[in-house]
Amino acid sequence: MLKSISTLNKSVSHNLSKKPKVILIILFFITFSVNAQKSVAPIKMTLGKGVTFASPDSLFTLSIGGRIQSMYEGKYDFSTKAVSSDFLLRRCRLNFQGTAVDPKFTYRIQIGFAHGDITSGNSTVQNNLILRDAMLYYQANHWLRIGLGQTKLPGNRQRQVSSANLQLVERSIANNNFTLDRDKGLWINTKFKISKMVVKPILAISSGEGRIVSDKNGKLCYTGRLEFLPLGEFTNGGDYIESDQEREQKPKLSIAGAYSYNSATSRTMGQLGEYLYNSKACNISYYGGDMIFKYKGFSFETEYYNRTSDKGVIINSKDSTQKNYAIAGKCVLIQSGFFITKRNEIAVRYAQITPDSKIAGTMNAQKEYVLGYSHYFSKHALKIQTDISYFINGTHETMVFRVSGVITF
Repeated sequence: MLKSISTLNKSVSHNLSKKPKVILIILFFITFSVNAQKSVAPIKMTLGKGVTFASPDSLFTLSIGGRIQSMYEGKYDFSTKAVSSDFLLRRCRLNFQGTAVDPKFTYRIQIGFAHGDITSGNSTVQNNLILRDAMLYYQANHWLRIGLGQTKLPGNRQRQVSSANLQLVERSIANNNFTLDRDKGLWINTKFKISKMVVKPILAISSGEGRIVSDKNGKLCYTGRLEFLPLGEFTNGGDYIESDQEREQKPKLSIAGAYSYNSATSRTMGQLGEYLYNSKACNISYYGGDMIFKYKGFSFETEYYNRTSDKGVIINSKDSTQKNYAIAGKCVLIQSGFFITKRNEIAVRYAQITPDSKIAGTMNAQKEYVLGYSHYFSKHALKIQTDISYFINGTHETMVFRVSGVITF
């Protein structure tokens, strides 16, 4: 018996000694598998918010999302009786955002690939092409956040609203001509609560030339916006989402004012537009106010903004038939919508532009009337929208019909 046991022990020892590498490999994979199970980072996927990855300690997170807007547009010109139509990839965006090292540090990058993302509203001179936003934020405490990089200036409300969250297919002519758009610089965001009331001051110091690569003249743009929410916060940031998606059960109101001074800018709209002729520069003052109200599926939004410039019409010294100017004057926007069913909304808009007296003979007065319908499959993340617009530009009248499909993933 003892001999048999001894013989068995020798046999086992001999077999183990012949395969130490196999055993080590098996032990390694078992250990790796156990540790991997303990350190697998969570992955979250949500329509409208993309895919979120996180490190095991959650100190580093990365969310990847995007948006596609496809559109059909048909036009009828009352003067020429001409009819035109086209299919467009209106927007195609990719977003990256998250936290880095510490939850107090956050970042956001947005890239645009559609033709309109790259060229619309921007100068034909060299620009940053696909880059729209690139920001690093530091949340110093609960009421102070500091940002550095490139993003939207704190101007009119409709521009602050993401194009993913619009109530109608496109923004208004008031926004298109009087927005501050994006710029490169420093942002300071604050928020204070007084009982249920909320106050949000925002300050930005920027280059004043927008996204393009321009000659540096040592002058800057200074922008401030002050928001007052007397009835408390909107549900899920609804003060920057057009239409009352959340069906606010109590009335919600946000009133805001903005001011911007752009010193020695070289472009026709400050942060947007072509260079002024003859290498001219102008000082632009921009000011106005806006508000949004929501209650039980009803929303109402209005804006009034004014832009003034110390320059009038500029005639090209190389070609007297060419002239441009800093767009100045005032604009008005009134927009409202109401959910007729859980997922179907009707909206209307009126907008008007009155040019400044310095350019009144060159820039036309404009008006816009819009009636729209939206069907929301999953709020603004997946929707179909259509609207019909009547535009008046001086004596030129146009009717435009649009159908748009949007998915934000």
